[in-house]
Amino acid sequence: MEKLTATDASFLYSETRHCNSNIGSLNILELPAEQSAGAFVESLKTYMSDRLHLVSYLSRKLAFVPGNWDHPAWVEDDNVNMDNHIINFPVESPGKLADIERAVALIHEIKMSMDRPLWAMWVLTGLEGNKVAYYNQVHHAAIDGASGNAAYTVLMDETPDHPAPAEPAPSGPLSEQVSPLQLLEDSMKNFLRFQMESGERFNGSIESSRRLMGRALAGGDFGAFGKVAPATPFNTQISNTRSWAAGEMPLADVKQMGKKVDATINDVVMAICAQGLRTYLARSGNLPEDNLIAGCPVSLRKPGDTKPGTQVTMMNVELGTSIPDPIERLKAIHASAETAKEITADLASAFEGNAAVPGLPAMMQAGLTLSEDLGLARYFRGPVNVVISNVPGPRTTLYSNGAKMISHYPISIPAHGIGLNITVQSYCKQLFLGITACGEAVPDADLLRDDLIDAFQDLRAELLPTNVSELNVPPVPVRTPLHVSSQDPQHEKVA
Repeated sequence: MEKLTATDASFLYSETRHCNSNIGSLNILELPAEQSAGAFVESLKTYMSDRLHLVSYLSRKLAFVPGNWDHPAWVEDDNVNMDNHIINFPVESPGKLADIERAVALIHEIKMSMDRPLWAMWVLTGLEGNKVAYYNQVHHAAIDGASGNAAYTVLMDETPDHPAPAEPAPSGPLSEQVSPLQLLEDSMKNFLRFQMESGERFNGSIESSRRLMGRALAGGDFGAFGKVAPATPFNTQISNTRSWAAGEMPLADVKQMGKKVDATINDVVMAICAQGLRTYLARSGNLPEDNLIAGCPVSLRKPGDTKPGTQVTMMNVELGTSIPDPIERLKAIHASAETAKEITADLASAFEGNAAVPGLPAMMQAGLTLSEDLGLARYFRGPVNVVISNVPGPRTTLYSNGAKMISHYPISIPAHGIGLNITVQSYCKQLFLGITACGEAVPDADLLRDDLIDAFQDLRAELLPTNVSELNVPPVPVRTPLHVSSQDPQHEKVA
């Protein structure tokens, strides 16, 4: 039994009728020659069953404390039914990118069952060419972007012949039988641990306050810290519908663009997002005069740490959307990001990712449900407009069950007040883009994707006028609304 941290467990408490906390990726794979999609799906069950012991979240389920008195715990489940986790999901004909995007939007609306391990591989079949796609779905309580990509390198192979796992699958102990009394006893230990560490937390808070006060007295810049984000159509109460769109750009070009102005890959990604959002919002007359603010996850992991779970905090960066010149905007984003990193470092000693207070889970869940019922996100503006995340992914070509992985598009979480998430993650020589949004706040995620790709091309032309490589962009699909009703019969069929 392993207790979830407060950070990990918060993704469970934030689930409401309109919000879920599933993350993952969409991977398109080339099937081995002459293998049918149906045969591939069946053999995939054996392939994954042989690897359950390699990644802990594949064989762990939740044990909840009675009354939600404390955070739940992970317990072993040696009776994993692969039919619940490997799911064949045919996409609409002709199986092009637009059809895949609609399928992902539909699946992403479905909440995961809490009585079994919180993962699934939805195998999208019916794609054009000899291909299938995985929607690798995992609950955010189990992984973050870094640990998710680490799992890829363990569960997949570097050759198509998929050798046996490095260590044999264990026969395993019986599933853990944890009584309510054991869970309550463990909760008391957790509460005592939190109290015993109160002095250390107090010292950390004093240190963070001292640093911030010193910055203020010295006239230092606080960047986007403490600011309220301007209003946009996607900063509101979200519905239970989702939209999703995918794109890609060459990683080498993004690196070179950053070097031209002494900026990072993250800075360039945010500049591309800023220009794309300017175009998208201006088209409908919704571009605010003030700069949009992005919330950017920052990893707290030490080098080499690939443990499951979430180890991130958030920094706020102004996107310079009020600046018309793209180069000046990129420089402003770089300056704001550097300030945000300093502020994040100043606040680090006050960060507490494992709070333990009696009844906290029940209070959080009730509070978030009430907030949704009252529609509070419609009336209050938060500190950020959009979440923009950049996750380093595998650097070498990977294979799954003999199939070659050719793409690695991320899928993330919109939330009340922040109905748009833009994530990029690298794979081999490409940066893969995933736009995940509320289907009502951003019904045309594919249009925003096109705006981002245009922004990349424009910025590259500015910074690399004599060194422009071929852009590998998926075919632009026919734009259709990606609204999917939660009452769709397919929900009942696949949930």
